[in-house]
Amino acid sequence: MADTTVGITRGLGWLLFLAGVLALGGVAIYALVIDDGAPLYIKLGVGALYGGLALLLLSVLRQQLIARKTDKYKDVQK
Repeated sequence: MADTTVGITRGLGWLLFLAGVLALGGVAIYALVIDDGAPLYIKLGVGALYGGLALLLLSVLRQQLIARKTDKYKDVQK
């Protein structure tokens, strides 16, 4: 029972966290794009920062999904 609760709350916590980060990041990028006063190098730098972060997140997610298929300890009980 406790393991199911922990799994659900952890998954829900990550989902809410990522939704908040994406929402705030999206608003920040939108505000930066429509701001005419921001220099081009700032816009490119922020774009590179968010793009790099997204690529790293996708890379780790892909690696975890691949490793999950061959994890020999996934059915081990504590």
